[in-house]
This record gives sequence, C-alpha cells and structure tokens, in this order.
Amino acid sequence: MLALKNMGATAAVLGIAVALVPLTAALQSYGARCLPRYGYRGLMLRGWTARSFIAGLMAAVILLSPMLGTAVSTWAILGLLAVFAILRGITSCAWLPWITQLVPEAERGRYLGWSMALTQGTVSVCGVAYAAVFALLPGPSGFAVVFGWGCVTGLAAAWVLSVIPDARTEVEGDGEPVPWSEMLAHRPFRLLLRLAFLVSVAMAAFGVLWIPVLRDLYRQSDGYIAIVPVWCSLAQCIILPMLGPLVDRTGSRPALFTSLLVWLAHAVLWAGLAGGILPLSWPVMAAIQGTAGVGSATYAIACVRLLMGTIPVQGRSHFFALHTVTVALGQGVAPVLWGLALDGLVAPATGLRHPHALLYLAASAFLAAATTVSLSLKEAHALGTAEFLRELLVRTPRRALARLINLYE
Repeated sequence: MLALKNMGATAAVLGIAVALVPLTAALQSYGARCLPRYGYRGLMLRGWTARSFIAGLMAAVILLSPMLGTAVSTWAILGLLAVFAILRGITSCAWLPWITQLVPEAERGRYLGWSMALTQGTVSVCGVAYAAVFALLPGPSGFAVVFGWGCVTGLAAAWVLSVIPDARTEVEGDGEPVPWSEMLAHRPFRLLLRLAFLVSVAMAAFGVLWIPVLRDLYRQSDGYIAIVPVWCSLAQCIILPMLGPLVDRTGSRPALFTSLLVWLAHAVLWAGLAGGILPLSWPVMAAIQGTAGVGSATYAIACVRLLMGTIPVQGRSHFFALHTVTVALGQGVAPVLWGLALDGLVAPATGLRHPHALLYLAASAFLAAATTVSLSLKEAHALGTAEFLRELLVRTPRRALARLINLYE
C-alpha cells in the first residue's frame, strides 16, 4: 500500500491492491479439491515457496521503478500481487483444517493466542526496522530492501513448514461433488458467514482509509506511517497470551461480541481524527491503535475458535473454504468500492468537508449490524458477556499478578 502510494497511485488503485488477496481467496474452494492429491503440508509448502519468490520479484520491480516509470511499475506490482494472491488463494485452504487436526480442542484458544502473539511480536519488530530503513534509504531502495527481506524470510518459513507433521486428509473426500447447499443449510455456520461478511466489509474500509488520512490530511512521512501499525501489534502481543486460555474457559461467543464493540470504538475514533474533532497526537494514535489491537486479537481468536467448533468433521476444508470465500467477497469487492467512494467524495465538486470521517461512520454501521448478528450465535458452555468481561478485566489480571508475585518470592 505504501509503496503504491509513493508511486502516485489513486485510492481506487489502492482499493484494487487491497482487494486482490481476498478476491482470489475464493480459489480455496478449488484448492480444497487438491488436498487428497498433495496433502496439507505439500500444498501449503508449494504455495509458500512460490510466493516468497514473487516477493523477490516485487523488490526488483520497485528498485527499477525510476527507470521503468510510474505507470509500468504500478501495473507490474499489481500484476505480481495478482499472481501472489492466486497462489495464496489456491494453497492456503490447507492451513486451518491442518492445524484443527494437530491442535486438541481444549488447547485451541491457547495455541491461537500464542501463535498470533508471536506473529504480532514479529510485526512490531519489523515495523520499527522498516521505519529505520525508510529513514536511511528513502524512496524505492528502501522498499526494495523490505520486499527482499520478505523473500528471504519467506523461504526460511517454507523450510519450517516442511518439518511440521502432516495430517490425514481422508475426511476431505476423494473428488466427489461438494454439497454446497447442505453446507449453507447448517444454521450456526450460516450465521457465522453473515457475521464474517459484515465485518470484512468494515475492515476493508479501515484498510483503504487510514493511509490517505495520515498522508493526505495530515501530511505524515513514510517513517511515521510505518510506525503506526506497531502500536496495534504491541497491543495484540500484550493481550493475546491472556486471551487464549481465557476464551478456552469462557467460550468464543462473548469474546466475539466484545471485540465488535471495541471495533466500533475504533471506527468512531478514526472518524473523530479524520473530521478534525480529535488532534493528531500520540495519545490519540495510541487509543486508535490500542482499540485496533484489542479488537483484532479478540475477534481473530474468538472467530477462528468458534468456526473450528461449529463446522462438522466431514468435509472440513470445504467449510473453511466457503467461510473464506464469504470473507473474500467482503474484503475483495468492498475495498474497490470504498476507494471509488473516497475518490468521488474528496472531489471539490461534492462540497463535503470531511469525506474520510463520513466513510468511517459508514463502516461503523456495518459493525453495528455485525454486533446484532453476533447476539444470535449459539455456543455450548459459553459464559455471558458480563462474566467474560469480569474474567478479562478482573480475574485474569489477578491471576497474572499472583503468578508474578510467586515467581519473585
């Protein structure tokens, strides 16, 4: 996103870039048919390796962009991103059904919490490093270093994938027709699809709007923008290890409802900043990114864990693929529409004073609808929202403090 913005891309082009990965996630339904042939690990490994080389080609295009010109460079990056996204869409269908078999049900919250925390910890460190790179190497050379690093570490991650134990794929079938209508008739799963679509549309707005707000309204540097997501990642690093065991005890549904309320607060804060009601200051950005981190962490664990526990064992990868396709429709089409809307509303002829804030409020309407849907979700042995918040804000910190005291006694 930032590289394309530096090439002079419009909001519509940024919307296309955001949309490519989720749109091609619909290919997971095709990838699920390949699982009996390649296995979970084999399919993931092929896709991850190829995508790492694509990142290296992106680094080369960005490095040569002064000679290639803006138009050629922009479309070359979009083309490589399209290939990257297609490979991801076909092969990533193996991941969730793979770890669902590897991780026992009683430990899934703990596993998701720690794996996501490690991911966000890496994002935090890399975000600071990228800001330093952009300060030392402004322009195409800095972006080339970042994408080249992605290629090298991607290949290292492919080696790690190669040593993870594989799992059986017998439950995926052997190529017989997939009963899509019967899958959609499963009401708990259908409600999750509805919720996922509404949330993905709102998240697409957040993905498109935040860089234009900071770059176009507040004229911030690349280094500043690179640092901003670190706050979100740090918030996730802090809360994720606590959330995993907590959700295992309380259930996913109350955590899901709470996460949507936090996301609503996040949208309102961005609207206040974009509308000039809130100043661009570190406390405000800490509140914005803190709500993003808490909302993202809680929603991710609760949604994935509830999905794991809702779908049947037979045809598991097809259920996961259908869920991903639904999310892809929101994340794929919506960014283009949000980008076109922003381009249209910022035009002087419209006379609107705060178009960015207006779109953030529109995104919050989708989150409000998703919050209503979440109240209809069913989960056995789940606590109420009030009890979940008591566990999160009172009992969990108390346990952590007790363990800390015992550690130093």
